[in-house]
Amino acid sequence: MAQCVQDRPEIAPELITWAPLSRKRRRERGYDQGELLARAMAKRLGLPAVPTLVKARHTQPQSGLEEAGQRRANVLGVYRAPDAAAGLRVLLADDVVTSGATLSECARTLLEAGAAEVWCVTLAQARPS
Repeated sequence: MAQCVQDRPEIAPELITWAPLSRKRRRERGYDQGELLARAMAKRLGLPAVPTLVKARHTQPQSGLEEAGQRRANVLGVYRAPDAAAGLRVLLADDVVTSGATLSECARTLLEAGAAEVWCVTLAQARPS
């Protein structure tokens, strides 16, 4: 993921953040895979990893929803962004993108909170079966 960013000179982030899990899911799992990926990438890129997003409420897992419309509705309005990214160029990391609903909602939330630019990077892209 870090190499992908390094290979794209037009991507010039000032910080890396991630699409966070809900508190409930993080407790169940014991870790947040998006955070782990973001922190590893930040270390390699020499950038700060900053928790700029909060998942305000627990939702059902996106992986359990088949239709893109269901996925968009499931995450609509669930993220909050304090002003930690205001005026900054942000790299948003997530583990897997399927429909793009989670990343789109997180990016929208960051931009509405004042981020100057948001780029997204994922480890994998799920393909419809």
